[in-house]
Amino acid sequence: MGNGKSLGAGRNLQGIKQKRKEVSVRNGNGHQDLSAVATLEGRLEVFPEEILPVVHRETAAPHSDRLAEIVKLLLVELGVDVANQHFRETPERVARFYREFAGGFCVRPETILKTFRSEARELVVVSGIDFFSLCPHHLLVYGGRIHFGYIPNGQIVGVSKIPRLVHALAARPIIQEELVSSIADAFMSVVKPSGCIVKAIGKHDCVAVRGVHCPAVSMTTVTKRGIFEQERLHVEEFDRAITEGQRCVR
Repeated sequence: MGNGKSLGAGRNLQGIKQKRKEVSVRNGNGHQDLSAVATLEGRLEVFPEEILPVVHRETAAPHSDRLAEIVKLLLVELGVDVANQHFRETPERVARFYREFAGGFCVRPETILKTFRSEARELVVVSGIDFFSLCPHHLLVYGGRIHFGYIPNGQIVGVSKIPRLVHALAARPIIQEELVSSIADAFMSVVKPSGCIVKAIGKHDCVAVRGVHCPAVSMTTVTKRGIFEQERLHVEEFDRAITEGQRCVR
Protein backbone atom coordinates (compact mmCIF):
# COMPACT_ATOMS: atom_id res chain seq x y z
CA MET A 1 0.00 0.00 0.00
CA GLY A 2 1.20 3.51 -0.72
CA ASN A 3 3.65 2.29 -3.39
CA GLY A 4 1.45 3.03 -6.36
CA LYS A 5 0.29 -0.57 -6.60
CA SER A 6 -3.32 -1.59 -6.60
CA LEU A 7 -4.87 -2.64 -3.29
CA GLY A 8 -6.99 -5.17 -5.12
CA ALA A 9 -7.64 -6.47 -8.62
CA GLY A 10 -8.49 -3.57 -10.88
CA ARG A 11 -8.49 -1.05 -8.01
CA ASN A 12 -5.85 1.58 -7.36
CA LEU A 13 -6.64 3.96 -4.55
CA GLN A 14 -3.46 6.08 -4.80
CA GLY A 15 -4.34 9.72 -4.68
CA ILE A 16 -7.82 9.36 -3.27
CA LYS A 17 -8.51 12.16 -0.83
CA GLN A 18 -8.70 10.84 2.70
CA LYS A 19 -9.90 11.98 6.07
CA ARG A 20 -7.89 11.29 9.21
CA LYS A 21 -9.21 10.70 12.64
CA GLU A 22 -7.37 9.83 15.82
CA VAL A 23 -8.45 6.57 17.35
CA SER A 24 -7.79 5.36 20.84
CA VAL A 25 -7.81 1.67 21.64
CA ARG A 26 -5.67 -1.10 23.03
CA ASN A 27 -4.47 -4.03 21.04
CA GLY A 28 -5.04 -7.69 21.93
CA ASN A 29 -2.11 -7.68 24.34
CA GLY A 30 -3.40 -4.70 26.29
CA HIS A 31 -0.67 -2.38 25.02
CA GLN A 32 -1.30 1.24 24.12
CA ASP A 33 1.29 1.73 21.39
CA LEU A 34 -1.21 1.90 18.54
CA SER A 35 -1.55 4.61 15.93
CA ALA A 36 -4.42 6.19 14.12
CA VAL A 37 -5.78 4.68 10.93
CA ALA A 38 -6.40 6.70 7.80
CA THR A 39 -10.07 6.54 6.88
CA LEU A 40 -11.52 7.06 3.40
CA GLU A 41 -15.09 7.78 2.52
CA GLY A 42 -15.52 4.41 0.87
CA ARG A 43 -12.01 2.94 0.98
CA LEU A 44 -9.11 2.80 3.43
CA GLU A 45 -5.51 3.53 2.54
CA VAL A 46 -2.35 4.37 4.52
CA PHE A 47 0.42 6.23 2.72
CA PRO A 48 4.00 5.71 3.96
CA GLU A 49 4.95 9.35 3.82
CA GLU A 50 2.38 10.14 6.48
CA ILE A 51 3.22 9.69 10.14
CA LEU A 52 0.34 8.30 12.13
CA PRO A 53 -0.31 10.05 15.45
CA VAL A 54 0.00 8.22 18.74
CA VAL A 55 -3.31 7.25 20.31
CA HIS A 56 -4.42 7.49 23.91
CA ARG A 57 -6.61 4.79 25.43
CA GLU A 58 -8.02 7.19 28.00
CA THR A 59 -9.95 9.07 25.31
CA ALA A 60 -11.16 5.97 23.49
CA ALA A 61 -14.70 5.91 22.20
CA PRO A 62 -16.60 2.82 21.07
CA HIS A 63 -16.69 4.09 17.47
CA SER A 64 -12.95 4.80 17.31
CA ASP A 65 -11.57 1.28 17.40
CA ARG A 66 -8.40 0.77 15.39
CA LEU A 67 -8.84 -2.99 15.22
CA ALA A 68 -12.35 -2.51 13.84
CA GLU A 69 -10.91 -0.11 11.24
CA ILE A 70 -8.40 -2.77 10.23
CA VAL A 71 -11.16 -5.35 9.87
CA LYS A 72 -13.10 -2.87 7.76
CA LEU A 73 -10.04 -2.44 5.55
CA LEU A 74 -9.86 -6.23 5.16
CA LEU A 75 -13.50 -6.40 4.09
CA VAL A 76 -12.99 -3.60 1.58
CA GLU A 77 -9.97 -5.40 0.15
CA LEU A 78 -12.15 -8.50 -0.31
CA GLY A 79 -14.66 -6.44 -2.27
CA VAL A 80 -17.34 -6.44 0.41
CA ASP A 81 -19.90 -3.64 0.51
CA VAL A 82 -19.39 -2.54 4.12
CA ALA A 83 -22.50 -0.37 3.92
CA ASN A 84 -24.64 -3.48 3.49
CA GLN A 85 -26.84 -4.14 6.52
CA HIS A 86 -25.18 -7.51 7.17
CA PHE A 87 -21.67 -6.03 7.25
CA ARG A 88 -22.34 -2.66 8.86
CA GLU A 89 -21.41 -3.81 12.37
CA THR A 90 -19.13 -6.68 11.34
CA PRO A 91 -15.84 -4.82 11.99
CA GLU A 92 -16.81 -4.17 15.62
CA ARG A 93 -18.02 -7.76 16.10
CA VAL A 94 -14.83 -9.24 14.67
CA ALA A 95 -12.70 -6.87 16.78
CA ARG A 96 -14.50 -8.03 19.94
CA PHE A 97 -14.04 -11.66 18.87
CA TYR A 98 -10.28 -11.36 18.46
CA ARG A 99 -9.90 -9.43 21.70
CA GLU A 100 -11.67 -12.26 23.50
CA PHE A 101 -8.99 -14.55 22.12
CA ALA A 102 -6.15 -12.32 23.27
CA GLY A 103 -6.80 -12.26 27.04
CA GLY A 104 -4.53 -15.25 27.55
CA PHE A 105 -1.45 -13.10 27.02
CA CYS A 106 -2.06 -11.44 30.39
CA VAL A 107 -2.93 -14.48 32.52
CA ARG A 108 -1.52 -14.75 36.05
CA PRO A 109 -2.06 -18.39 37.11
CA GLU A 110 -1.54 -17.60 40.79
CA THR A 111 -4.71 -15.49 40.74
CA ILE A 112 -6.73 -18.36 39.27
CA LEU A 113 -5.52 -21.42 41.18
CA LYS A 114 -6.89 -21.22 44.72
CA THR A 115 -5.15 -23.86 46.83
CA PHE A 116 -6.02 -25.67 50.06
CA ARG A 117 -3.76 -27.63 52.39
CA SER A 118 -4.49 -31.34 52.17
CA GLU A 119 -3.04 -34.73 53.09
CA ALA A 120 -4.44 -36.28 49.90
CA ARG A 121 -1.81 -38.08 47.84
CA GLU A 122 -4.00 -39.90 45.30
CA LEU A 123 -4.65 -39.11 41.66
CA VAL A 124 -7.12 -36.30 40.92
CA VAL A 125 -8.56 -36.12 37.39
CA VAL A 126 -10.72 -33.38 35.87
CA SER A 127 -11.83 -34.58 32.45
CA GLY A 128 -13.94 -33.36 29.56
CA ILE A 129 -13.01 -29.67 29.75
CA ASP A 130 -14.26 -27.94 26.60
CA PHE A 131 -11.79 -25.45 25.15
CA PHE A 132 -11.30 -23.20 22.13
CA SER A 133 -8.19 -21.42 20.97
CA LEU A 134 -6.72 -19.77 17.88
CA CYS A 135 -4.26 -21.32 15.46
CA PRO A 136 -1.41 -18.77 15.26
CA HIS A 137 -0.62 -19.78 11.68
CA HIS A 138 -4.03 -18.91 10.20
CA LEU A 139 -5.93 -17.22 13.06
CA LEU A 140 -8.63 -19.86 12.71
CA VAL A 141 -10.36 -21.53 15.64
CA TYR A 142 -9.52 -24.96 16.98
CA GLY A 143 -11.02 -26.65 19.98
CA GLY A 144 -12.11 -29.84 21.66
CA ARG A 145 -11.62 -31.42 25.08
CA ILE A 146 -8.82 -31.25 27.62
CA HIS A 147 -8.29 -33.84 30.36
CA PHE A 148 -6.18 -32.90 33.37
CA GLY A 149 -4.74 -34.96 36.20
CA TYR A 150 -2.41 -34.37 39.13
CA ILE A 151 -1.12 -36.04 42.28
CA PRO A 152 -1.19 -33.64 45.25
CA ASN A 153 1.81 -32.99 47.44
CA GLY A 154 0.44 -31.09 50.42
CA GLN A 155 -1.97 -28.91 48.42
CA ILE A 156 -5.10 -29.40 46.35
CA VAL A 157 -6.88 -26.88 44.15
CA GLY A 158 -10.55 -26.00 43.81
CA VAL A 159 -11.96 -28.20 41.04
CA SER A 160 -13.49 -25.27 39.09
CA LYS A 161 -10.09 -23.56 38.96
CA ILE A 162 -8.69 -26.14 36.56
CA PRO A 163 -11.21 -25.38 33.76
CA ARG A 164 -10.67 -21.67 34.51
CA LEU A 165 -6.93 -22.08 33.99
CA VAL A 166 -7.49 -24.02 30.76
CA HIS A 167 -9.86 -21.39 29.36
CA ALA A 168 -7.61 -18.51 30.38
CA LEU A 169 -4.48 -19.96 28.78
CA ALA A 170 -6.36 -21.06 25.65
CA ALA A 171 -7.61 -17.50 25.00
CA ARG A 172 -4.74 -16.52 22.69
CA PRO A 173 -3.14 -17.62 19.43
CA ILE A 174 -1.09 -20.67 20.46
CA ILE A 175 -0.39 -24.06 18.93
CA GLN A 176 -1.99 -27.02 20.69
CA GLU A 177 1.39 -28.56 21.53
CA GLU A 178 2.41 -25.49 23.49
CA LEU A 179 -1.02 -25.00 25.06
CA VAL A 180 -0.86 -28.28 26.99
CA SER A 181 2.70 -27.51 28.08
CA SER A 182 1.76 -24.03 29.31
CA ILE A 183 -1.14 -25.46 31.34
CA ALA A 184 1.11 -28.06 32.95
CA ASP A 185 3.90 -25.60 33.70
CA ALA A 186 1.51 -23.04 35.21
CA PHE A 187 -0.08 -25.65 37.47
CA MET A 188 3.28 -27.03 38.59
CA SER A 189 4.62 -23.56 39.43
CA VAL A 190 1.64 -22.57 41.60
CA VAL A 191 0.33 -25.79 43.17
CA LYS A 192 3.63 -27.71 43.25
CA PRO A 193 2.12 -31.22 43.05
CA SER A 194 4.12 -34.44 42.75
CA GLY A 195 3.26 -34.30 39.07
CA CYS A 196 0.57 -33.45 36.54
CA ILE A 197 -0.56 -34.61 33.11
CA VAL A 198 -2.54 -32.79 30.41
CA LYS A 199 -4.17 -34.37 27.37
CA ALA A 200 -5.85 -32.28 24.66
CA ILE A 201 -7.91 -33.66 21.78
CA GLY A 202 -8.75 -30.97 19.27
CA LYS A 203 -10.18 -30.36 15.82
CA HIS A 204 -8.68 -27.54 13.80
CA ASP A 205 -10.52 -25.33 11.33
CA CYS A 206 -7.22 -24.67 9.54
CA VAL A 207 -7.25 -28.37 8.60
CA ALA A 208 -11.02 -28.68 8.12
CA VAL A 209 -11.96 -25.66 5.97
CA ARG A 210 -8.75 -24.95 4.01
CA GLY A 211 -5.72 -26.76 2.71
CA VAL A 212 -6.32 -30.51 2.94
CA HIS A 213 -10.03 -30.08 3.85
CA CYS A 214 -10.16 -32.91 6.39
CA PRO A 215 -12.86 -32.00 8.96
CA ALA A 216 -12.77 -35.47 10.54
CA VAL A 217 -9.10 -35.19 11.56
CA SER A 218 -8.39 -34.71 15.25
CA MET A 219 -5.11 -34.02 17.00
CA THR A 220 -4.07 -35.37 20.41
CA THR A 221 -1.29 -33.82 22.47
CA VAL A 222 -0.10 -35.04 25.87
CA THR A 223 2.37 -33.48 28.26
CA LYS A 224 3.62 -34.97 31.54
CA ARG A 225 5.41 -33.46 34.48
CA GLY A 226 6.98 -34.91 37.63
CA ILE A 227 5.93 -38.36 38.69
CA PHE A 228 3.92 -38.94 35.49
CA GLU A 229 7.18 -38.85 33.53
CA GLN A 230 8.66 -41.50 35.79
CA GLU A 231 5.89 -44.00 36.50
CA ARG A 232 3.76 -45.46 33.71
CA LEU A 233 1.19 -46.78 36.21
CA HIS A 234 -0.01 -43.26 36.95
CA VAL A 235 -0.49 -42.55 33.25
CA GLU A 236 -2.54 -45.72 32.83
CA GLU A 237 -4.67 -44.81 35.85
CA PHE A 238 -5.20 -41.36 34.34
CA ASP A 239 -6.39 -42.88 31.03
CA ARG A 240 -8.81 -45.18 32.87
CA ALA A 241 -10.21 -42.22 34.81
CA ILE A 242 -10.87 -40.35 31.55
CA THR A 243 -12.81 -43.32 30.18
CA GLU A 244 -14.84 -43.63 33.37
CA GLY A 245 -15.50 -39.89 33.37
CA GLN A 246 -16.96 -40.10 29.86
CA ARG A 247 -19.51 -42.63 31.16
CA CYS A 248 -20.62 -40.36 33.98
CA VAL A 249 -24.21 -39.19 33.62
CA ARG A 250 -25.82 -36.78 36.07
